[in-house]
Amino acid sequence: MVPGKIPDRRVAISAAITTPSATTVTSGDVKFIVFRPDGGIDASGNEVRVVAKVSRAMGVDATGKAAMVNAGDSWVIRSMSFPYKVSPVEDQPRMLLLQPEQDGFTLAPGRYIVVVKGMGYDFTVAGDVTDPNQCVERINATNGAFYSPCPPPRR
Repeated sequence: MVPGKIPDRRVAISAAITTPSATTVTSGDVKFIVFRPDGGIDASGNEVRVVAKVSRAMGVDATGKAAMVNAGDSWVIRSMSFPYKVSPVEDQPRMLLLQPEQDGFTLAPGRYIVVVKGMGYDFTVAGDVTDPNQCVERINATNGAFYSPCPPPRR
């Protein structure tokens, strides 16, 4: 579980996450079983959000010049999401099944957070990350941090 409440989808970028994902799945064809002690089915606010790696950061070095540096192990939750529908698990009134709304949908390799009632559960889909949404760059400024998509790879 990711500490703290996951920001609303209207927030483009979350605060930085500095811990690596603890859960890796081998395929992007994922479904989730959620235990709900109250037994209620709440179809709102259940989604899978993209978590982007901060590839590098721009700041100011000791001489006052702009410099690009490695951002280390830093990720941010993006506003990009994939809707998941909620249904009951047969003969298990306190369990819910979350699965993609679109049949045959699979997540591309990369890091994600499944959001259930504002709480986030972190996981990674194994493989070579090629989705450009999985990468951002950060500019450190005196009035905050600003993010932009990573440029496409040069050929």
